[in-house]
Amino acid sequence: MKFNIKKAIVLILIMPTIFFAQNVSLSEAINLALEKNEKVQQYKSKLSAKEFENKAAWGNFLPSINLQGSYNHLDDNLKIDLSPIRSAMIQLSASSQTELSNIYNILGGNTAFTDVQKYSVYNQSINILENAIPSFVETLKRQDYNSAAFVATQPLFLGGKLVAAKKYASAEEKASAYELQKIENEIITEVSKSYFQNLLLKEIVVTRKKVLSGMKQHQQNANKLFEQGLIANYHLLRAEVAVAEAERNLTNDQNNLELAVISFKSLVGLEDNEIINFTDSLKFNELAYTLNQYLTEAEINQPIIKMIEQKKISAEQNYNVARSEFLPQVAAFGKYELYPEYLSALEPRWAVGVQAKFNLFNGFKDYLKLQSASAIEEEVDHIQKGTVKNINLWINKSYRDVKNSADEFTKLISTLKLAEENYRQNSKRFNSGMGTSIEVIDARLTLEKIEIDRSIALFNYYSAIADLENASGKSIELLKIWNK
Repeated sequence: MKFNIKKAIVLILIMPTIFFAQNVSLSEAINLALEKNEKVQQYKSKLSAKEFENKAAWGNFLPSINLQGSYNHLDDNLKIDLSPIRSAMIQLSASSQTELSNIYNILGGNTAFTDVQKYSVYNQSINILENAIPSFVETLKRQDYNSAAFVATQPLFLGGKLVAAKKYASAEEKASAYELQKIENEIITEVSKSYFQNLLLKEIVVTRKKVLSGMKQHQQNANKLFEQGLIANYHLLRAEVAVAEAERNLTNDQNNLELAVISFKSLVGLEDNEIINFTDSLKFNELAYTLNQYLTEAEINQPIIKMIEQKKISAEQNYNVARSEFLPQVAAFGKYELYPEYLSALEPRWAVGVQAKFNLFNGFKDYLKLQSASAIEEEVDHIQKGTVKNINLWINKSYRDVKNSADEFTKLISTLKLAEENYRQNSKRFNSGMGTSIEVIDARLTLEKIEIDRSIALFNYYSAIADLENASGKSIELLKIWNK
């Protein structure tokens, strides 16, 4: 009854793990990472920003229409004062009037005016003209006034700057798309390696458990033989040490597996408390493509190369923008005033026109910017050539790593069979009293090492394939080999 209760308690404890563990294949892990990984989301946002910038570049070709408004206060009314001209006119008219009056007086048979009479007539004319001629002071704009106007500007020719800016924005968008593809390839590679590492550690833990079980069985056999006086105490102690060593190795690898699972969850965007079950297993599938095929694939698909090609276009357009500063800038403009009552007699309500600007000298800044843009073009050329060489080297190294790991795995198959037979023979000899404990332990440790080396070779094989597919530009192609 007590045994049944214990079994029920154990079942209750493991039920959540059974029913709520998430089964994850390599394909599902990659999809999760591409959906949830923060770095992928970061570069998706960056691509979205570049897309909007590219669309915004079209706006440079369209007119710019602004509504400008202000309230203004001057120190005084804005006036035009022609009083000096008025005074001169009055004086000239008064003098002429005095002379005419003197002539009329003489023609009438009278004597000419004396100086006193001329002065009197002159003053009378001055007074009459002062009253008859209005003031020559005009207020053009009041001290306080409002101003509001629509102002439109349409670029007509900017030396190719607008076209270059649009091509630059388009190249930057494409470069960002290739950069996102590069990041996705890297994440796929990291997730794949992490998945392989978990599978490897699971196999190692299984191997360690088998070794521990075998060592315990050997310890029990050694203890029976010791009690029967068939072996020395040394052999029993050696078996006990082997059990302790096997327990230590198992504990270390179990801890490594737990840490690898935590790292995997972080990489694919799962919560730490989520329970996962890796459904795939490490199995050998032959690599079908040749080295030359991978080199050709890299030329076509490698996003790093494509990204640098777009950066080269950006550098060319940056040079075109710098060169445009040596050409005239032409634009049409228009203005329409919304407060005509505040305009002076000298200001129109609306105006349209064309304006041109051509810089003659600005301290050689434009020339130096052009030289800088040219140097950037050369820099990108060197980066492009160096990157192609590095990627070819990357592919060559990864391909050879794949072949070396495949050879190692294949050779360990026959070695494993020999180690299994050696362990079986030594165990049989020891149990019959003809062998030593050391021989059994060494045989089992040799078998353990070969089993682990075989798993490690398979892990290295697929890790190298992941690097190879990343180098060729299409990391997702790894799944075709994995799921073969």
